[in-house]
Amino acid sequence: MSLLAPWFLAGFGLLSIPIIIHLTHRQRSRVTVFPSLMFLRKLPFKTMNRRRIRHPLLFALRCIAVILLALAFSRPFFDSVAEVEAGSARDVVVLLDVSASLGYEGRWEAALDSARAVIDGLGEGDRVAVATFDERARERVPLTLDLVAAREALADLSPTDLGTRLEAGIQLAGRILAESEDRTREVALVSDFQRTGWEDGGRVRLPDGVALRAASVAPEEAANVALAEAAVRAASDGRVRLLARLANMGDAPVERLPVSLEIAGRTVATVSVDMPPRGVGTAVFDDLALPEGRSRGRLTVPEDGLAIDNEFRFMAAPEAGLRTLILENNRRASDGSLFLERALRIGDAPRIETSRAPAAGLDAGTLSSADFAILNDADLADAGRAGRLREWVSDGGGLLIVLGRDASMNRWSDAGLELLGAGPGSLVDAADGRRLSWLDYDHPVFEVFSGPRSGDFSGARFDRLWSLEPAGGTAVVARFDSGEPALLEHSLGEGRVLVWTSTLDRYWNDLALQPVFLPFVHRLALHATGYREPDRWIEAGGVLELTALVGPGGPGGTGAAGLAGDEAEWVLVDPDGDRQPVEVSEGPTWIEFPRAGFYQVALRDDAGRATTVAVNPRITESDLAPVATERVVEAVAGVAPAAGEAGESGATAGGETVPRRAELWWVLLLLAALVLGVESVLANRWTRQRPVSGLAGA
Repeated sequence: MSLLAPWFLAGFGLLSIPIIIHLTHRQRSRVTVFPSLMFLRKLPFKTMNRRRIRHPLLFALRCIAVILLALAFSRPFFDSVAEVEAGSARDVVVLLDVSASLGYEGRWEAALDSARAVIDGLGEGDRVAVATFDERARERVPLTLDLVAAREALADLSPTDLGTRLEAGIQLAGRILAESEDRTREVALVSDFQRTGWEDGGRVRLPDGVALRAASVAPEEAANVALAEAAVRAASDGRVRLLARLANMGDAPVERLPVSLEIAGRTVATVSVDMPPRGVGTAVFDDLALPEGRSRGRLTVPEDGLAIDNEFRFMAAPEAGLRTLILENNRRASDGSLFLERALRIGDAPRIETSRAPAAGLDAGTLSSADFAILNDADLADAGRAGRLREWVSDGGGLLIVLGRDASMNRWSDAGLELLGAGPGSLVDAADGRRLSWLDYDHPVFEVFSGPRSGDFSGARFDRLWSLEPAGGTAVVARFDSGEPALLEHSLGEGRVLVWTSTLDRYWNDLALQPVFLPFVHRLALHATGYREPDRWIEAGGVLELTALVGPGGPGGTGAAGLAGDEAEWVLVDPDGDRQPVEVSEGPTWIEFPRAGFYQVALRDDAGRATTVAVNPRITESDLAPVATERVVEAVAGVAPAAGEAGESGATAGGETVPRRAELWWVLLLLAALVLGVESVLANRWTRQRPVSGLAGA
C-alpha cells in the first residue's frame, strides 16, 4: 500500500483529544433543594481525580474515527497488476516531443536515442506507432509490425519552432491505443517535460489498462538567456527609442551581455545588459533614425545552449503618433486646456501631438489632419459646425466632448444634441461634492484601473456637473454617487463619441490633481480613436488573415481589390526562400506562420506588392525548468510510478503486467462516517440515563 499524502498521518496526534476528554470529564450530579438540614447528619465529602476511562466503547469508537479520517486524507492506494501471458504481443506508441525546447544542446540527440531504444527493445509480434507533439500532436507512423520503418521515420524528424503541450500528445496516444484488443498496451513518452507545457495536468488520462513509461531528457541544470520582446517608442524630432527585453532563465547572474541591434541588414548599435538569476533586463537603444516605411529589425545575443531564442525579429517603422486637435471656446482664458494638453503630451506609446483651434472657426480642413478631437467646454449651437463634426466622426474620427460652464446646453442645436447622444442637460451645483462611485471596469477606458493599487477615482471631488439623460444607443460608462452619468459613449458610423459631464481642469473638480488623471486622459484618447499598437511580430504558429496583411490598413497598404480570382496569385515565401501558393477564397483566407524567421506575402508577378511578417518562438519555450516525470505519470496513468532505467520513470508495463490503482480513501471516509454515527447514537442514549443525585449542602 502507498500513500499520496502521507503528511496527513500527523493527524494521529489528534488521538490525544478523546483520551483527555475521557480522563478529565466528570459526571455532573443533580442538585436537589432541601427545606431544612437540621435533621441530617453532616458527612465528609472527598474528591479524587479519575484514573480510569468511563464508557470504553465510546472511547474506542472516537479513536477509530480519528484514525480512519487521518488515513482517508492521506489517500492510500494499492498498485495492483493484471497478469498477462509472458512474452505476449505488445502495442507501443513512441510519443516524441519535437517542440522548440528540444533544440537545447544534447536534448534532441538524447531524445532520439531513447526513442530508438524503445523500438529496438520490441520483439516479434509487437507493433509500434510513432507520434510527435509540440503545440499539436501528429501520428507519423500508424501501428505497424514494420519496426524498421518506424526507426527510419525517426531519422526524418527535427525540433520545430512551436511550443509544448504534453496533453495533446497524450490524448493522441490514447486514441491510437484505444482500439487495441488482447494485447499489452504501452506509451513510451520521450520529452524534456517543460513545466510550461504541462497545463494543470490530470485533465487528460490514458484509457484503462494503458501503461505509461516516461523518459526525460532534461539535464539537471540548463542555463539560458532569451530575447523576449522589442518595443519601439517615439522620441523627439522623428527619432525613436527601442527597448529590448531579455529574460535570464538560469540560476546564475548574467553580466555585461552584449545585445546587438540590426536595422535593414546593418548593425547600428550594441549595448550591454546585466540580469539577476531568474530575472529580466532591458537593453535601451536611444536616438535611432529609422528608414522610411517598414524595415526588418533584428536583435541578437551570443549563442548559448538554446539558439532559437538568441535572435529576435521585428518590423521597424517610424511611429506616426496620434494627432490631437483641442477645440476651445473664445470666452475661456488661455489655460482652459492646459491640463489636457500637458497630460496628452506625456508618454510615447503612442506619442500624442496636440494643437489648439477655436471651436467657432471649425471647418473640414481643420479636422482633416486630426485623429482625435476634443471639444473642450464649447457649445454646438451652430448646426453647420455640428454637421462637420458628425461627418468627420462618421469617417472614423474619435471625439471627446467635455462639458463645462460655457457649454450652454440650452443653446445646442438638434444636430449638436444628436452628436452628444443625450438630451439637453441641466447644471447641477453640488455643495456637498460628488464622487465617482461606479466605473465599468470591463470598459477599455477603465480596465487598466481594475487591479489592486492601480488607481483610485473616488478621491476626486466634483462641485459642478451637467446632468444628462442618455439617448437610445448611448452607454453609461461611469456614474457619480448621486446617479448622474459621468462618462457616456456611443458609436457614430466608423467613429466613436465620448462625453465627459464635468470639466477636465480645476474649475469644477480636482480630478486633474489626482494620480489617475494622466492615464485616464490617455485611455480616453486611445479608446476614442481605436488606436492599437502596430503588430511588429507574431509568435510561431500564429495565423493572419490575408486581407489584414495586404488590404486597407494592412502593413502592405496595397488595397483589397483583386484578392480573389485568377488575376491575384499570392505566394508565401518562407524564411528559407521557398515559395508556396496561397489558396485565396471568397471568404477569409488565413495564413499560418509555423517557423521563426521573416516571411513574405507577395503577388507572384509583382514583388512590389509584398508584406513582410516577423515571426519569433514562444517565450515559454525558453523556460527550461521541468516538471517531475512522476507527477505526469501519476496524473495521466493513474498509477504511482515505478523507477525504471536512468532518466526514466513510469507505470511499469514491460509486456508482462498492466498496472491499475485501487484507491481506498472513499471507503475509509464512509467507515469514519459510520463509526461517528454509531458513536453519536450511543453517546446520546447513555447521557440521557438518570445521573447520580446529591443533596445541596450535604
